[in-house]
Amino acid sequence: MKEEIIAELGANYNESDSVVLDTIIADITTIATEVTKLESTDTRLYPYIKKAVKSEYLSRGAEGLKSRSEGSISASYNEITDQLRNDLIRGGLRRCY
Repeated sequence: MKEEIIAELGANYNESDSVVLDTIIADITTIATEVTKLESTDTRLYPYIKKAVKSEYLSRGAEGLKSRSEGSISASYNEITDQLRNDLIRGGLRRCY
């Protein structure tokens, strides 16, 4: 999965961020498995994890911001873990006991 994420990030990926990316993948995977009660190897989680990891990686340094404007460029940020949780639930992957 890591190689796919790096390929999708393209020029936005910095080779020196390998450990950072591993940490983000582990954190997001933990959150996804806790929400769904599925194993981390379940391939149904991969698209959701990849999307959240890419979002988290690209938004580093902007933690706690909801939006930012610089000159004529503006950006808004979603709460990535909340979005991941909602996507997993809407996707029908949450298992309740």
